[in-house]
Amino acid sequence: MTNLHFNFKDVFRAGRLGFSAKKMWLSFLGLLLGGIGYAILSYLAFLAAGFEISEIWSYYRLMPFYSQEMGFPWYSWVLWIAGIIWWLCVALISGVAVSKVTYEQLKGDEFYEIKEAIKFALKNGKSAIMAPLVLIIFIISLIIMGIILALITWIPYFGQLFFSIMAIPAFFVCIFVLYLAIVTIVTFVIGPSIVGTTGNDTFDTLFESFSVINDQPWRFITYEFLLRIVLVIGVGILGFFAAKAIFLCYTVIGIIVPAEKIGNIFTNAAYYVKLFIPPFCPESIQNFITRYVEWIGMTNLLFPSEYVSAYEGWAGAIASFILGIIYYLIILGVVSLGCSIYWAGNTLIFTVLVKKKDDKNLLEIKEEIFEEKKEEEKTEEKEEEKKTKKSRKKEEEPTEEKPAEEEKKE
Repeated sequence: MTNLHFNFKDVFRAGRLGFSAKKMWLSFLGLLLGGIGYAILSYLAFLAAGFEISEIWSYYRLMPFYSQEMGFPWYSWVLWIAGIIWWLCVALISGVAVSKVTYEQLKGDEFYEIKEAIKFALKNGKSAIMAPLVLIIFIISLIIMGIILALITWIPYFGQLFFSIMAIPAFFVCIFVLYLAIVTIVTFVIGPSIVGTTGNDTFDTLFESFSVINDQPWRFITYEFLLRIVLVIGVGILGFFAAKAIFLCYTVIGIIVPAEKIGNIFTNAAYYVKLFIPPFCPESIQNFITRYVEWIGMTNLLFPSEYVSAYEGWAGAIASFILGIIYYLIILGVVSLGCSIYWAGNTLIFTVLVKKKDDKNLLEIKEEIFEEKKEEEKTEEKEEEKKTKKSRKKEEEPTEEKPAEEEKKE
């Protein structure tokens, strides 16, 4: 079992815990599955809105994002939002898996299997999805009730009086809605780690989320801020070395392969890749990402060059396409470290906060026996009972034959 400090110092362990092949692989699978689903649905949304595939590809590549300059019909909105929901659900489930592996590692089990983590996440991950969904539905229902009550103000005379009387209750309801919105964000942030460490159902996950924001708000905010710093540093370092590894590969291959050939392949491979920064990101974040990409020497990821005629025809085109896919896999690998650090850090944060607010060490709790294991034990007991019954029958058979043999002798 890992000996924690149960304070802000434990957050800095997230970088080491996140830099793990198992956790990064789980995060990679989540990013891959979520990204594929989102790409398909978002492309369908843009196509339904009247955009052409070539237009979408030239501006967004694989990850289209909605912009205010566009006009989406309602069915395109449905498809695009469905893609976001799919990506979010896959991310939450993968977060549960990473948190489970981190929790078992903190308890001392360094060999907890990926297969078991995926089984646990698929079985209990619905709690991480349903907990914020319940809050969102409740918030929407309160807003709808407010709209219905607002219609009463259309009634002459009585409506104005009703509005003035209900102003104070409506004010407190609005404050409550804002409070629920904050808790919803907290549930998205730490919900998968709650499920990964405790295996809670939806109600218990909501209870822990309310408890965290009510009992330890400033510790939660401070720890999350520190976690973001660790995450940015970890991803920045891995991204730097990944870029330098690509340059090293280019240099080594260029010793043997002609510069014209290798340059053509790498240029066309970069054409397939484009990192599109969502327009809703603050300008400071956009500038930070742009400067970082320029610093590591991968400006073509943000501003890819035009496709040039492939060297040696179809062979060069296929080589560039495959290398473009490898580029995407490398980017997903770098981002998977960020996801791994994020969920591992939130597992640490929740463990520390539970110790602070409940004086309970989650690492000392024995692992509960899951229903699958119970079912296996039940089947084993049934088999043993059948064996004992068969053995009893065999023992009883000769006793029944004895009287017949004695009668013959008489």
